[in-house]
Amino acid sequence: MSIANSVAVTSDAVVSAKGGRIGSVVLTPAAAVSTLILYDNASAASGTVLLSLQAAANGNSAIFAPTDAIAFSNGVYADIGGSGAAAYVNLV
Repeated sequence: MSIANSVAVTSDAVVSAKGGRIGSVVLTPAAAVSTLILYDNASAASGTVLLSLQAAANGNSAIFAPTDAIAFSNGVYADIGGSGAAAYVNLV
């Protein structure tokens, strides 16, 4: 899979406003447990959950790299938790 766009997320935000595919995701934790939920929604943290990740406080990054990309039709909204957490969502 070739990455078409990589989106950095440090707070709740729209990752994509249209349909597409998620190729991989990296969640980097900070001093607190960090969570990331990606929704098939272009404007809010609701609807179908595409992916949910958790990383331990001050631990290793959680990496999601499926064999087949995750398709979404409405867009992607990221709900990130954990002060100082960062996520990188790679669209293909």
